[in-house]
Amino acid sequence: MKKLLSVIIAMVLAMSFFTGCVERDNPESNVEPTPTPTVTPSPSPVEDEEDPNYPTVLAMWKDMDGYWVNEDGDYLYFTLNDEGKAVMYSYDDGKLENFMVATAVMSSNKTSYYMAFDLPAISGDSALPGLVQKAGAAGYMIELGGYGEGYVEIGDENESADDYDIYVKVGDNLDKLAEAIKTADKLDK
Repeated sequence: MKKLLSVIIAMVLAMSFFTGCVERDNPESNVEPTPTPTVTPSPSPVEDEEDPNYPTVLAMWKDMDGYWVNEDGDYLYFTLNDEGKAVMYSYDDGKLENFMVATAVMSSNKTSYYMAFDLPAISGDSALPGLVQKAGAAGYMIELGGYGEGYVEIGDENESADDYDIYVKVGDNLDKLAEAIKTADKLDK
């Protein structure tokens, strides 16, 4: 057993010596391994790189979808156009007054929002008969609180909150327009 143990120790020493000699002769033996590079996670993809906040506009349009009328019979129509962009049509005395493309919705709290619009130049458009408007921009404040679901207060960005009109949800069509005008009139008093 002593002989076997001596042979094993001799072999281990010989291998250690041999390995040590080889490493000294090899110039690459002093090279340390390169540490694994750290990978920084990339941000998640953005649906619309031009305007990453546009989903906020679409969320508001989902809530506002359809017709809304005030006590004077003026009404707004919130919808998505064929390209999926949020648009609003504004009617005065039943006549189309403005066509607007929503560009932003910003919240100041849980019930107050600012809506920004582009007004494209329109004249002689067969899809919008009779509408003539110059290119421009518009902004409206919208208050969701106060009257409950189906009612909002909307005012031009330059008006005071006292001048906001109460709008009542009519629905997908104008069948209940007269009822909604009466409701808006009652709420406004």
